[in-house]
Amino acid sequence: MCSIWRNAIDQVLTNLFSNAVKYSPGNPAIRIRGGRAGPNVLVSVRDYGLGIAEEDATKIFSRFFRAQNSTGIVGTGIGLNLVKELVTLHGGAVHMESKAGLGSTFTIRLPVQGPQKQRFMAASA
Repeated sequence: MCSIWRNAIDQVLTNLFSNAVKYSPGNPAIRIRGGRAGPNVLVSVRDYGLGIAEEDATKIFSRFFRAQNSTGIVGTGIGLNLVKELVTLHGGAVHMESKAGLGSTFTIRLPVQGPQKQRFMAASA
């Protein structure tokens, strides 16, 4: 994998890890799991913090969107949008499960072989 994609995946994981910590005040337990499923690598990050209300869930990957319960927590609303964009460019997908007050799980699926060449060329141009 070339350095541009390594850096992109580093950014994805950093955003997911930092969000898990940031949105779990008073409950520092974070569960990170990884493994392979066929031609894909799966990584999930689970926190037991604020969670995301059902009405906010459909917008959580939108640029500059901040969930209603994030008031008072520093952020710009671009982290999860960047996660989705980078994972998609890599040929993968991101999935979120959350319940308000119970925490969230974000799972990314990435192809083991890396991004397809045409995606790579478009992203590095």
